[in-house]
Amino acid sequence: MKSKPFLIAIAAFAVTATGVQAFGDSQMLERAGLSVEQISAFEVAKEKRESGDFEGARDVLVEAGVDEAVLKSVHQVMRESRVAMHKALEDADYEAFKVAVLGTPLADAVDTEDDFKQFLKAHDLKQEGKWDEAKVILNDLGVTPPQRHFGMGHRGGMMMGDDFQNLTDEQRDALQVAREANDKEAVQAILNDAGIEMPGRRMGHW
Repeated sequence: MKSKPFLIAIAAFAVTATGVQAFGDSQMLERAGLSVEQISAFEVAKEKRESGDFEGARDVLVEAGVDEAVLKSVHQVMRESRVAMHKALEDADYEAFKVAVLGTPLADAVDTEDDFKQFLKAHDLKQEGKWDEAKVILNDLGVTPPQRHFGMGHRGGMMMGDDFQNLTDEQRDALQVAREANDKEAVQAILNDAGIEMPGRRMGHW
């Protein structure tokens, strides 16, 4: 059984920028099999986070039973949507793209074929490593550019050690949330759960 700090941290994924961006609409949460109570909890948690009540947001989710099983379902829907979206971009297929992003904020931001062409251009620029140019287009569309890193590391960079490369999606998200919240207990719980030891590293110094 996972520790409470781990469950709280992993549940908090739902109110990170990633979670909010992916699940701005209850349709996606319904597809993930969440209950009415859990979907309502996501909405309340989002409001609490936006008002700066991070701990309150986490508690709402945990009390609604948002745990590893729920987050795995959420991640599965995210993966399916992401795969379908990337396939639509590769095929430059606007109709397929609309279906793939249904129920996400992208559906509102990219809601015309002209917007799709701009989004596709930004995607191609990112593929070429031209992040700044892509960011300009995405900002014009009202799309928050994805972060280029996640997890713990020097200056927020991606962990390059083999152990960290083997973290699950849920563990990576939980680790990022715990780090941003400066929740040392949760960070340690996640590392312990993943079987990762950090010899010589003092908690609190990232």
